[in-house]
Amino acid sequence: MNKIKIWATNNPDLTFAILLAIGVYSFFAITEPLFFTHRTGFAIMERFAVLGLVGLALTLCIIAGEIDLSIGSNAALAAVITVRFTDDWGAVNALLFALLISTTIGLIQGYFIAYLRVRAIVLTVGTLMLLRGVALFAAEEKTVMLTDFRIPDFISTKVLTYFSPASILVIVMFILVGIFMSFTRYGREIYAIGGARKEALASGIELQRPMMIVFAISGFCAGLGGVIIGLRSGTAQALGLQYLLLAGTVAAFIGGVSILGGRGGVIGAAIGTLTVNFLNTGLVFNVTPAFMVQLYLGILLLVVIIFQTGSRLFEDHQKRSQLLRDVDERREILRDKIAAIRSSKSTP
Repeated sequence: MNKIKIWATNNPDLTFAILLAIGVYSFFAITEPLFFTHRTGFAIMERFAVLGLVGLALTLCIIAGEIDLSIGSNAALAAVITVRFTDDWGAVNALLFALLISTTIGLIQGYFIAYLRVRAIVLTVGTLMLLRGVALFAAEEKTVMLTDFRIPDFISTKVLTYFSPASILVIVMFILVGIFMSFTRYGREIYAIGGARKEALASGIELQRPMMIVFAISGFCAGLGGVIIGLRSGTAQALGLQYLLLAGTVAAFIGGVSILGGRGGVIGAAIGTLTVNFLNTGLVFNVTPAFMVQLYLGILLLVVIIFQTGSRLFEDHQKRSQLLRDVDERREILRDKIAAIRSSKSTP
């Protein structure tokens, strides 16, 4: 129990994210009988397969002190490429080509952000519009469709009641990225440039490498999400998937990532995504209008931001108090030493 208390104290944002996820799930499980079923669990994990990738990508970008606004456009382009060329090239070749394109786009974005020293929010606004135009060109300004639906049937096949090949693939992706961020030098560099960029650069960390890695992963996640959506539904629209940016951003912040960068993690991204999926699925059962779903998501995000702000203020207060205590202790030690010296001098 003491270990849990220490962990919760050291990770207040992640602890709050876990409690929030449990609270949202428990509320709908109690109020809606159909929510607590195997079928609903499978549906939640199917949504996790796409939104989880976007939440993971945005979490990494925000940890690095940036954000990728083009992630929805990149996913739409990957979906269009996959669906458009699957019949001619085969599903494997089409999806590999789409992933190559999306990852390369992310890599190029990361390079220019680091090389030009511009904020990602500026550059990715331009690529957001550019990629929409490319997707429209690739789709010939129409909805593209598959003719062979054996692949969508395979992707949605149930595995162990709650999972599908797509959701299992995404879970493996989370594990690999989590290992990379926690146990490699490159992952620590990403945290460093997000939490204290000037100090990291002064210590010899090059900005190009971690930024290119982050945006390459973001592009890959966007492409994989687009591929999954395209193959699962059998259709793709160049102007689709615009909701992914907002939903993924909410999931990232609910998971405890700091807007200031340098804090957050893969576990938080997974928990934040599940929380958003719990809320969306529960509201669907209640036949909630779309505008109300957005309203509830906004309220949930505000609650998280208020908690994070309060947590930061409390942490700063604790640091200042500890600093003052340390100063007082040093003053007392110095005073005792001075008194001892004076006493020794006055003694004959």
